[in-house]
Amino acid sequence: MRILYRYIATRLVVSTALVLSIFVGLFLFFDLVTTLGHVRHEGFSRLFLVLALGVPAKISMLFPMSALVGATLGLSTLAIDGELNALRAAGVSVARIAYAALRAALVLGVVAALLGDFLGPKAASLARREQVQAAGIGAAVNAQGLWLKEGRSFVDIGEVLPDLSILRVTIYRFHDGRLGRELFAQSGHYRHGRWRLRDVSETLFRKHRLIVKTLAADEWRGIAPSLLSVFAVNPHALSLVDLFRYIRHLQRNEQATAHYELVFWYKVLAPLTTAAMVLLAVPFVFRNPRHGGLGFRLFLAVVLGLLFYVINRGFGDLTLLYHWPPLAGAAAPTLGLTAFCMWLLARAG
Repeated sequence: MRILYRYIATRLVVSTALVLSIFVGLFLFFDLVTTLGHVRHEGFSRLFLVLALGVPAKISMLFPMSALVGATLGLSTLAIDGELNALRAAGVSVARIAYAALRAALVLGVVAALLGDFLGPKAASLARREQVQAAGIGAAVNAQGLWLKEGRSFVDIGEVLPDLSILRVTIYRFHDGRLGRELFAQSGHYRHGRWRLRDVSETLFRKHRLIVKTLAADEWRGIAPSLLSVFAVNPHALSLVDLFRYIRHLQRNEQATAHYELVFWYKVLAPLTTAAMVLLAVPFVFRNPRHGGLGFRLFLAVVLGLLFYVINRGFGDLTLLYHWPPLAGAAAPTLGLTAFCMWLLARAG
């Protein structure tokens, strides 16, 4: 059976890699067409670099769909060549073939998840820096936060949240080359053209003394939120470890974590989702050839993959809307797809 498992795994790997390369290429082409009109001649090299840095994220996003279409393509070629019929005649059951495909899918899913988890965040960070330079924003990003220059002031922002609110803001204002004022705020929200800062501590630097004030709230007419959007925390661009740490950080600060927990469980369950998608391809390969050839099977695989994607994301939105447990929201569609595949396999066997 090892030869059988290796043979089916090789077919799945080759076909999945082919489909994945086509999907990623198409998405990169769409991104290129979308952004091409907004780039000057000297920015083309930076544009292509940003697109290349986005490849790991696209691989992670497109892999389950690519695995479904790739498995359909690989197994269908076996069926067209009569190899599946030969296996069945030799006593290999549909369940055994499905098990071989499932083993390969789990390995592929784990490898894709690990690559996306290690390469994706680093590539996204580099892409963000390139976007900042392309936008002409005077900024520096490090592990401690974000530094921006605004006129004669320097701003240190600890975090930019998805709703474009900011945490741990420190504003340094200079007069005649000397530090004149330091203002620190725990958080800030943009309202009506200005930042509303909360839990503010202000230090005024005089020639012979320091004046320290504590305020419950203050206002700051600073950088527009649209310029900060590129720095916002994107849960999909974080590794599992960083995402877990960020969830713990939000919990300590008594902030909502459901969205981040949902993304965390999506990432954890990604290999199982990939395996379920591959399992879905197996029953349709054993359909009667009169019910459609390779083209019809590939079309059906794409439709089913898109349908599952819509259901998966839609169920996640319902989870956030009705405050269901994030683990249940991430796992329920995959478990439902697995049960559906087992029912189809039972009928095909």
